[in-house]
Amino acid sequence: MKKRRVVLLLGVCLGMTSLSDAAEEDKWEKEVKEAGKEAEADFAIWKSTGKLPEDFEDHVKRGDRADLVQRIFSNDKLAETEIKPDAPATSCEVTIRDTATLETAVKESRDHSTVWRRITKDRFEIWTPMSGKLFDEKGKLLNEAKVRRGDGWGREWYGAFLPDGRWITTDIDEFDKEVTAFSAKGKRLWSIKGAKLAPSANEDMSALSLIAWARSDKTGKAWIVSVGSERGRGYAKVTPDGKWEKIEDPWTECLPQQLRSRGMYIDRSTKSDDGKLVVNRTEAGHGIGVGWPDYHFSATEFIIPNGDDFGILPDSWSVFVETDCGTLDGTAEERKDERVWLFDTKGVYQHWIKGRTVGASLASAGLWIRQPDDTCTLVEKGYSVKSRLTFSTKEKAALVPVELHDDIGLGVFLLNDKLVLGTWEPVAK
Repeated sequence: MKKRRVVLLLGVCLGMTSLSDAAEEDKWEKEVKEAGKEAEADFAIWKSTGKLPEDFEDHVKRGDRADLVQRIFSNDKLAETEIKPDAPATSCEVTIRDTATLETAVKESRDHSTVWRRITKDRFEIWTPMSGKLFDEKGKLLNEAKVRRGDGWGREWYGAFLPDGRWITTDIDEFDKEVTAFSAKGKRLWSIKGAKLAPSANEDMSALSLIAWARSDKTGKAWIVSVGSERGRGYAKVTPDGKWEKIEDPWTECLPQQLRSRGMYIDRSTKSDDGKLVVNRTEAGHGIGVGWPDYHFSATEFIIPNGDDFGILPDSWSVFVETDCGTLDGTAEERKDERVWLFDTKGVYQHWIKGRTVGASLASAGLWIRQPDDTCTLVEKGYSVKSRLTFSTKEKAALVPVELHDDIGLGVFLLNDKLVLGTWEPVAK
């Protein structure tokens, strides 16, 4: 009897908890709807007066009305400004050059995501924490590095080649705060502490002398090394003989269009290839502001809901911002909300297109967009579309583009949910 009474009381308590949770959920949904209506009223005021009420930003965040923000920064011309490519797509046959299993996402324990970089006009590299591969522009494997680590894993950049096969890494031992160089055959050459490359008055968490990232410069004769935590506090150009000099701007030292945005998830920035134009992205680390980042252009700033990566195109003719991008191997349904928004360099909205970016075109200064059906569309100056491509293997297996370098016909693709490196004959224009 006593046991049944306890069970009954427990059931009543659980039922009351369930009812309480349901009541809280209903209350929350009601608050969201009310805030959404307030945001609609604010939008109506903007339509009639051109001015936004002071509480509009709070209302759209609490009411989850990203659509209203998009209508405002586009001057309510979303339908008229969508880029809808109708040119026929050209099919490209890709030769697979590297079929090693590459991970697309960070996993538990010591398995980490794969990184890849185009380092010079004719060199491309792929790294995991324990190994690196260097390729030429035709996809030929030139060198392979095997990294013998202690308890480190190479930060997020893992390693960096020079075109002749020499390479560097960091974090051989966790938190070693140094860059270590190796010959093309893997012989250890030297190590330099980050504190020497970019001296600091203190070593608190924001100023740690970690090697934040490194890569070859565009000449292939030296490495560009960023010292500090996250964004980095200083930069150095380091030559293979272990000499270095301080530099101010890594963007002008590296191959154009390869740095994209840099920094922490709450504060990132990018520069034009000549280093003269800067676009910055800031976002709250927690709370209601998460998912509502601010983008700071040269002449204005505003929220772009769910905005993520961004960049400045060659010749600084346009700025792009990606939103709602899912995983690389997501289905078309999972990627249906992916968008790329295009602005002029002052931050004035121009156009949008469905999909995500897969690389800037050094040949045309345009931007390649992977659309939901995996067709790649090239948006060129003037926001025109003249080229569309699809990719497949010689065996006619469909390839999903991840990153394209159309001037040399080299790219990273997904083949059956695995990353592969492939080449194709560039389409003559």
